[in-house]
Amino acid sequence: MMNRALRHTDTVWSRCNHSLRMSVVMLISLILLALGFAGAEECTMYAAVGRNKVIDHGLELLGQSFHLRWSHDDKIVYDTRKNTKPKPQTTPNGSLLLTNLQLNNTGPYQVTIYDNAGKLMLEKTTHLCVLLPVSKPRLTHTCTDASVSLRCDVGNSVDVNVVWSRNRQTLTGSTDKTLTITKAMLKSVDLYMCTVSNKASEEKSDDVNPECAEDSSSTVLLFGMKLWLMVAILAGGGSLLLILFVITLVCVCQSRRRRASRIKEEEEMRLAPLTQPTRQASLHHHHHPHKSQSRTRPKNRTQSQDTQNSRPVPRPRSPQPKPDDAPPIPIPRRTGPWNHRN
Repeated sequence: MMNRALRHTDTVWSRCNHSLRMSVVMLISLILLALGFAGAEECTMYAAVGRNKVIDHGLELLGQSFHLRWSHDDKIVYDTRKNTKPKPQTTPNGSLLLTNLQLNNTGPYQVTIYDNAGKLMLEKTTHLCVLLPVSKPRLTHTCTDASVSLRCDVGNSVDVNVVWSRNRQTLTGSTDKTLTITKAMLKSVDLYMCTVSNKASEEKSDDVNPECAEDSSSTVLLFGMKLWLMVAILAGGGSLLLILFVITLVCVCQSRRRRASRIKEEEEMRLAPLTQPTRQASLHHHHHPHKSQSRTRPKNRTQSQDTQNSRPVPRPRSPQPKPDDAPPIPIPRRTGPWNHRN
């Protein structure tokens, strides 16, 4: 019986320990979750490293007498009735001006304002979070067969928001670092820009006109050259060959004409001696009366000359017929009519 009781006690104790452990784990989880939500909501103002920031208390105190005190992490950094070093700057209204912020300036800033009677006018806490500024983005583009991909390079910046714009107009729904545009929608006059920002700063890229050069992979090649270039070369060479062919044809035709004309002239020169006696006989028969008259006339002339000079005039000799076996005499071709001597 004693052993059973001890075993039952051990079982109950182990169950209690397990329940206690689970309760501790759940409590720690709730605490961490609460701290996480508190940290997420604790920043009420943001600023970038190296920038200036004004923390305003929200009251209009110009022309009034008051006691103002600013503190950072429960440490007084400004007091109108105390000499704090280094003493930060304030605006005429009493707002705190922080210059050249650094990461260690993060934390709560509490302002306390009293009137001259020592009555509390305002007590306010502002939690400032100093973040690294975003760098200026660099916009690049990559061309594919059917689209263009624009990429906004933000460098080492984290937790940034990206906004795309075309021709200074925001493109809704485009918040990724990469923007894809089809070539059908792409226009040569469009300018694209991306804007990156966090809770403390904002930067814009330069305007980019994404022009795509002709892709060599999609270009049709012929003998290792572009098709349009080869077509232009072949067209130019074909035109040149056609011109040379026409010139050669004209020269050949003119040469054949000259040769035919020369052959015809040589043939006429060979046939000229055969037709010469017939022409002379016809001419002799045609001019016979004139010769008889010329024969009678010289008698009168001879008598008159005998009476005047007493010198005989020789009688003209008749042309001697040429033998048929005489060699032909070349006679040049005459284009005009024959001229006969009387």
